[in-house]
Amino acid sequence: MKQSILRILFLAIGMGCLSLPATGQTTKSSLDPSRVYDLSDSIQQTIFDHAQYRAYYEKQYRDDPSTPSAYHWMQVLQIGRNYQAFLDYGALRYDSIWNASVKARKKYGEFEAESDAAYKATLSHLKLIFDRSKGMINAHEKIFINKYRYTEPIPQLQWTMVRGDSTVLGYTCHKATTRFRGRDYIAWYTEEIPFPYGPFKFGGLPGLIACIYDTQREHIYTLVGFEKAPSEEYIYERARRMWFETTREVVAKLQRNYHEQPDLFTSDIVTPDPRNKPVKHHSKPYNPIELE
Repeated sequence: MKQSILRILFLAIGMGCLSLPATGQTTKSSLDPSRVYDLSDSIQQTIFDHAQYRAYYEKQYRDDPSTPSAYHWMQVLQIGRNYQAFLDYGALRYDSIWNASVKARKKYGEFEAESDAAYKATLSHLKLIFDRSKGMINAHEKIFINKYRYTEPIPQLQWTMVRGDSTVLGYTCHKATTRFRGRDYIAWYTEEIPFPYGPFKFGGLPGLIACIYDTQREHIYTLVGFEKAPSEEYIYERARRMWFETTREVVAKLQRNYHEQPDLFTSDIVTPDPRNKPVKHHSKPYNPIELE
């Protein structure tokens, strides 16, 4: 395939410097920089497939439609023989850095800065794993400190082919439109990368989606790199520990509740200092990609 050399327009980790309100991301506690972790401290994984290719997307998101400012960060689509996964690039890097460093018996201080940068670039805490043989998605999301998992069928989008050509990352692209869960979308896909996939839950076109955005331009995905995946890279989910099995509808409701009334979400892990005055958390803008 042409464009086999990765062409990234933005630094993968540098784009994650903003804190995205939709994540509920918490601050990591200080760890001993001289500590050497045991192999048992590796992030346990359930492996589904080898990743053969990576498609990198810059995500732009406006949580307040009335303002032009947007969050920017990197996400990645892993393409395997039978599975694909879509997640924040920072999350993929974090797991890789952690496990490789633990295996190499490095002190925490030797990889702390690199793992922290990857952690801070994990803005959405969303991971989608597509089981193409079953036609199902395993979706993982995080709200405050809780993790949730739900399954749903891979959406079968109804596309309308539209006249018009463009170029994205040097690839010739064709235009298509669709409607998905409350939003109208314009997509540009390239048959030069013959995979019928794309970012988030979009797919079903005769080539990789190189750019897709809703007509209000509140959620925009743009291809910024495509390459073969590193050897021994897997499509996986973290081994089950403390996630809640639920439905997409329940997760969407919890996300909205968290943004509208964040003080209702508390942690039993952290005990507030009684000497400190309680902090009132205000509601946060929330503009989910799925409105239905």
